[in-house]
Amino acid sequence: MKRKSNKQQPDPEHLTDEERAAGERAKLLFTTLRNEKFSGSEKEVLWNQVEETISHKKQRSFNTFWISAAASVTLLLLAGVGYLVFYKDSARVMQEFAARGANGPKETQLILADKRVVSLQKENSSVEYKDNGALIQVDSSSTIGQQVAGDQQFNTLIVPYGKRSVLTLADGTRIWLNSGSKLVYPSHFDDRRREVYLEGQAFFSVRHSDDVPFHVYTRDMEVKVLGTEFDVSAYADDSYTSAVLATGSVELTTQPKSLFGSKTTKIVPGTRAVYDQQQATLQTEQVDVKEYVSWKDGYLVLNSAPLTEVLKKLSRYYRVDIILKQPKLADVRFGGTLDLQENIRDILEALSLTTGLIYKQQPNERRYVLEESTIKP
Repeated sequence: MKRKSNKQQPDPEHLTDEERAAGERAKLLFTTLRNEKFSGSEKEVLWNQVEETISHKKQRSFNTFWISAAASVTLLLLAGVGYLVFYKDSARVMQEFAARGANGPKETQLILADKRVVSLQKENSSVEYKDNGALIQVDSSSTIGQQVAGDQQFNTLIVPYGKRSVLTLADGTRIWLNSGSKLVYPSHFDDRRREVYLEGQAFFSVRHSDDVPFHVYTRDMEVKVLGTEFDVSAYADDSYTSAVLATGSVELTTQPKSLFGSKTTKIVPGTRAVYDQQQATLQTEQVDVKEYVSWKDGYLVLNSAPLTEVLKKLSRYYRVDIILKQPKLADVRFGGTLDLQENIRDILEALSLTTGLIYKQQPNERRYVLEESTIKP
């Protein structure tokens, strides 16, 4: 979008150093705006704001014009109605890496920046970075090396349904990845930023750093912390993204790539924040944290949970299909603790005893059906 001004500009040689610096900052801001992939309506709103500022300042000097116009745009950003114009390029790059990664592999895969693929055979695998990322210990049995010098590069850890993995980064941060999850992260952290991109579910225990915040990006949420413990769930087949805070404090930004829909809020321990993608709303509530993070320790704590949600979690964890035969069963609630160290049949038996339902295994051994009992009491 090109716009011309007929106003004659004053000679830059007569500007003070402060005025020149202000002009340069403003030009940089507008250059950034031009490079952003905004929608047509978003660009029009920004330019309307700039032109409104110009119309009120027509008789002012060159430097005043630039300062006023820049201030108009900056206020849009700082007021919370807009997108963070300087949304980090690394977040976009990591999202692109996630899209390239394999979908639905049978084994957990670690894809290195140099495109090497390391398969992790264990059901509960582990990956630990040492020596500032130059060495990677896999399942406590083998060590591989990688190049960490030069430009920023990214690794990807893909955990399929039926598997779990614990990742320890070079800074000491530990991340538990649940079944059906994908994490993209730098091969090593520099001294300026710590950023990862998540699809699926993960529990984070972030090593504290006052100088370098830790950022977790998902498709529609950014979580910023200095050092704390929290869970993030961002499965592609869920209509929501959620974060549950166990300790410390976090800052959440929903729709971080949106110019006018972005919102930032802080939550305290024991809070669950849920972003509804269809309604574009963020709601918070006080919860029992164990109900949302116990999966990392091998069990599920459930408090009157909808049966559909329970079965979805079990389907991911065990990599099986579980079907409710009668639609009305979706309203059945379940409370109790399920030991995920047991096999799926034992879990379904426990559900049956508690809910009064019965389960049947289909000829396909990885498919089960829950239904009402035909035997009347």
